[in-house]
Amino acid sequence: MEKSALKDLLYGGISELIRNPKAYRHSSVSNDYSQFTELGQAALNEFMQQLAIIIYKSEEADLNNRAKDRVIKELKGETL
Repeated sequence: MEKSALKDLLYGGISELIRNPKAYRHSSVSNDYSQFTELGQAALNEFMQQLAIIIYKSEEADLNNRAKDRVIKELKGETL
């Protein structure tokens, strides 16, 4: 997955959580009083755990692809 897609996934996931009043309490008095509820904290934690796995696998695949490209270029005699 591309980094831009991962960023969109992160932004979209958090945006959806803060729109849910069961997950996030927004204070009109001050942002200092806005916070995730207990349910929101659990959902955010689970979301971040799953996203971390996706990011890790994406970085691993990207590294593998770059290594393969480098080997092919070396075999063809191209300069790196």
